[in-house]
Amino acid sequence: MVSLIARLLAFRLKKPRLVWGSTPIINNAFWSRAMCELGFASETFTNQFYSRINKRSDWGRILQDEYRYCPHPLRKLMAFSDSLLRYDVFFISADGFFIGHTVLWRMQAFLLKIAGKKTVFIPYGGDAYCYRRIRSNGTAHGLMMSYPDAARNQKKVASRLDYWCRHADVVIPASMGPDGFGRWDVLVPTSLCLDLSEWSVSGNKSNADGTNGSVFIAHAPNHRGFKGSEFLMDAVATLKDEGLKVELILLENKPNAQVREILQHSTDILVEQLICTGHGMNAVEGFASGIPVVSNLEDDDCTTMFRRWSFLNECPIASASPESIVNVLRKLVTRPALRSQLGIAGRQYAEKYLGLDSAQYLFGEVIDFLYGRRDSLINLYHPLLGDYPKHKPFVEHPLVNNQIVD
Repeated sequence: MVSLIARLLAFRLKKPRLVWGSTPIINNAFWSRAMCELGFASETFTNQFYSRINKRSDWGRILQDEYRYCPHPLRKLMAFSDSLLRYDVFFISADGFFIGHTVLWRMQAFLLKIAGKKTVFIPYGGDAYCYRRIRSNGTAHGLMMSYPDAARNQKKVASRLDYWCRHADVVIPASMGPDGFGRWDVLVPTSLCLDLSEWSVSGNKSNADGTNGSVFIAHAPNHRGFKGSEFLMDAVATLKDEGLKVELILLENKPNAQVREILQHSTDILVEQLICTGHGMNAVEGFASGIPVVSNLEDDDCTTMFRRWSFLNECPIASASPESIVNVLRKLVTRPALRSQLGIAGRQYAEKYLGLDSAQYLFGEVIDFLYGRRDSLINLYHPLLGDYPKHKPFVEHPLVNNQIVD
């Protein structure tokens, strides 16, 4: 009897096995790597990977490489069944885990629960954006410009979003969410991360001010309507007409390694997005490179909660909208000292909140909550009640509510 109790205790105390998938979102690979460094058995298991921008070595298991003896329509069911035996904690999007777009999708939570598994729901965007629930019509319009078909599938998206908001053990909003969720357990401006050891601070510390030399502005124009790429292109043309020397670098159809090289050695300013409130992975790359980042943080309805109860006040993004982008860029182009200040603050912000160690803290606390070692996650990043915002000095920068002060 004593031996049996000891074995049961050992089982309860061992580290759970983690799986990240099944949608091939690159940050799953970083999160998994971070937890592996903590000694967890952690791997990604995805449908595929995007070979144009990622390397196969970034990923763990890929469905197309598995169960080759099995007819293709049954592979997703095999992957789900196999994973029930292999893993303990499932990190998923609203797409679910492999069978999320089959007739069995409503069975997922039940099957995971009776198998004793834990689920953490982290949306990536398209899986959870129900257009009719989005508070900003501007964001909804930008989404319709880039993803018009999703407007016809709102009922389906809403059903899966509500399903996982109800059944997941933990809900972590993605970048600047949750818009239309109705539930969140961790309030964080972004849960994205990078392996900062692979990113060095930009060697392109240019003193150019648009008159004594050219200032180079980078932008990734994927999802053009959603990002407002046309407004940025028009703004650059306007600045050129004013006589300023500015050049636009479009980060399009380039592998991640080449993007890293451009940001670190050829870029003075990175403009991420001008329509949707928040930022994505490209901004994290800009922070890691130590260059100033421009994105839209204009909507107080979306940002106030993150300033009050999380760490958005430390974020050194220079906010801009389609209406203000010319003025914001003009200030950044003509003030190299301001660019330097924001670049330094951006790297400090990345080192405090966006590295693998940050992911280890977040998901370590999530796992403690899942297994009853923590009561709540809601104040995890609270500037007064949370421990993590105090573990390094407050990130100082010259912005006020992300606005450049004249």
